[in-house]
Amino acid sequence: MSGIGSVELVALLAVLLSFGGVGGLPLPPPDPVLARVTSDECLFHMETAEPDDPGDGTPKLTKRMLSDPEMRGFLAAVVEQVGGLLRQRPPAGPASRQAISTLLEAVLTRPLAVTVTRCRPPSEGPPAPVASLVIRFGDRGEVVRQAAAWLAASLPLTFETVEIGGRPWQRVAGEGAPGGGLCWGVDGGSFVVAVGPGGIEPLVERLDNARRQSSAWRAEIEKRLPLDRPSTFTSVHAGEALGIATSLPAAGRDRLLAYLEAWLGRLETIETVNGMTAEGIASATWLGFDGPPRELFAPPATGIGPRPLCRIPADAIMPQSWSLDLSALLATGLGIVAATDPRTAAEFRTNLEQVRAVAGFDIDTHLLAALGPDWTLFSVPAPGGMLPNVALVAGLRDRATCTRTQKALLGIARNVAAVGGPQLSIRTIPDRDQTLFCLECVNSGTPIPVTPTWCPTEDALLVMLSPQRMRTLLSQPVRGEGIDGVDGEKSALAAGEPTLVGVIDPVRLVGSLRGLYELAAPMTRGVMWEPGLQIDLPHLPPWSAIRLYVRPHVSVIRHVADGIVLESTGTIPLGPLTAGGAVAGISPASAPVLVGLLLPVVQAARDAARRTQVSNNFKQVMLAMATYEAQNGRFLAQAIGAADGGPLLSWRVALLPFLDAGDLHRQFRWNEPWGGEHNLALLGQMPAVSTDPAAPAGQAARGLTTVRVISGEGIGFLAPEKTIGLAQISDGSSRTIAIFEALLDNAVPWTQPDDVDFDPNRPPEGVGNPRRAGGLVTAGFFDGHIRMNEPDLAPEVFRALVTPSGGETVSLD
Repeated sequence: MSGIGSVELVALLAVLLSFGGVGGLPLPPPDPVLARVTSDECLFHMETAEPDDPGDGTPKLTKRMLSDPEMRGFLAAVVEQVGGLLRQRPPAGPASRQAISTLLEAVLTRPLAVTVTRCRPPSEGPPAPVASLVIRFGDRGEVVRQAAAWLAASLPLTFETVEIGGRPWQRVAGEGAPGGGLCWGVDGGSFVVAVGPGGIEPLVERLDNARRQSSAWRAEIEKRLPLDRPSTFTSVHAGEALGIATSLPAAGRDRLLAYLEAWLGRLETIETVNGMTAEGIASATWLGFDGPPRELFAPPATGIGPRPLCRIPADAIMPQSWSLDLSALLATGLGIVAATDPRTAAEFRTNLEQVRAVAGFDIDTHLLAALGPDWTLFSVPAPGGMLPNVALVAGLRDRATCTRTQKALLGIARNVAAVGGPQLSIRTIPDRDQTLFCLECVNSGTPIPVTPTWCPTEDALLVMLSPQRMRTLLSQPVRGEGIDGVDGEKSALAAGEPTLVGVIDPVRLVGSLRGLYELAAPMTRGVMWEPGLQIDLPHLPPWSAIRLYVRPHVSVIRHVADGIVLESTGTIPLGPLTAGGAVAGISPASAPVLVGLLLPVVQAARDAARRTQVSNNFKQVMLAMATYEAQNGRFLAQAIGAADGGPLLSWRVALLPFLDAGDLHRQFRWNEPWGGEHNLALLGQMPAVSTDPAAPAGQAARGLTTVRVISGEGIGFLAPEKTIGLAQISDGSSRTIAIFEALLDNAVPWTQPDDVDFDPNRPPEGVGNPRRAGGLVTAGFFDGHIRMNEPDLAPEVFRALVTPSGGETVSLD
């Protein structure tokens, strides 16, 4: 299998659920091909950069955290456990699984662009989207092409070769054929897929136009949401998408359109850019409107200044501060409802009037309007407490009016109790120069663990869950600095007063999540055991592997002249968990970026597993060779020869009895070449030790192997009468190579007597693995040990390593 497989894809999903989304790790500069393939009109566009490898010593805290050996070990263990699940319940046949995995690996690891140019509204007929996928695969063209061809052959479609732009492409055959005009091909370092009528021709034209610049709308987004190192870029034309979605010929469609236009305030575009900051991760989202943001998206009269933030204790957990005028919000909501459903709006106003008549106060005038626009929600540490120490702070415009409204509400509570409702009372507690009000429920028969408590100050209303915690909060000295001292907060305020500011202290949050994980691990094991699946979640890395790299996660919402900007910065991936202390339920980063961030770590674990598997295969081959030599007094020949001396079958066939494959060995005909009708039918039964875990889809099924020996004059593997035993390896069995790992492109049928030719004056050719770090080549030595060497050995070093009795002295250490 090549690269990351279905095993790793599920592992990444598990990591997504555990860590959430974060900013990615890009490799600047951006790919110019992806920049020019974007069309001038666009319904949806997503573009990703190639993920970087988290290296040691980098100043970026997020990358350093993921480079920690403890963290790498944990992620590798997650991959192994999820891989074990898939091996227990394989989702598809091996060949299909390999092809899908190869293509998905390209999607996850290479720069790509996905574009939906347009889509026919359902009201005009069946949906006919025009879309494209372009993946920049680098040097993996043949691997990707083979995987795509294998997958295409498994589809219930017939493809024909067509010429577009002077090059061959594969297109679904037949007029009106299913597949929506599907067309694909591998072209100039790109894997290209186009869907829809007339989708491939303009795409090929843009690919060929090296002078084409990025589309104007894309350049505008880059200017509006600048990031030094962007990793993912997403754009949705929300106005057009909503128009298509609401064009369905359904009852009430016009009313739905009116609602959407009224509530969304002509939202036109949604654009997001994710990437890196000097220390960690960043995300920026743009909500663009047709004109200034209005209705529910209208900017508040005032933003969040330093005063509300400095009131929040510096040790607060997940604080949020936002600007919200409840009275104005009520008026806006009623206006929207009145424009779309006048009857419902009239009924709501009637209910408000009835409340005023019964309670003696107007909800809007005497409650909502009396509260100020500054709202803050946070939790402070409560060691040993069973309940969260949550505090809500609302600004006050008119304290006297709020006091009268409080008395009226207390009267309503007494009236409810008088008619058989719960017995409610409000107890007052003096505290220094303040008064605490506690809502208590007496004689209810059911104990209630909380006592809602509030305290009006000169300009704010504080609400907590108990009087004790209220007194603790009020007793804390005012230092003049709260969360406004956080670096991210300072930057947010320096750019102007935002509408919302949220901060998360990941140290406390991750500490709680660690406890939940340890609790969930045995439960997961039990749940999975029931359907017969075995999994044992690995232990989390020690806190020391994470804590050093943690900084506060800051999120901001800011109104500008023609839109709204959502910004988020941090160092640790928390994803949806940041919503509670960030943007009121909106995750500040996207899942695809998390893949870009964690994929190099998972890929490194996968590469290590492949190297281990290759080494184990080589060890089994060398052990079988040693057993053969012990029984026959010499090593086997490079080829099994015919009576006239011509080669018929490979040494790999002769080795079968020593690999516990005696039954397969007996099926071969020794007077027939490997390509004969009978022997060729055995090609698909290649032993596992001859397979390459990095091979592209279908290579193993075709019986192609990369395990080869060096053949030539002066080498141990020649004709039977010229082979040697251990006693003839005078240079030392630990310093003489027996077998090599060939390049994937040089793989040969395992039964064919074809190996690597030896030239004493040239370095080895056709060996190694360019996808492995350093392109290392695996080699097995005559004493049985396995080593990975640099592929560019000097000719004299190579000659010394493969000749058994050349008299040279060489060391690879």
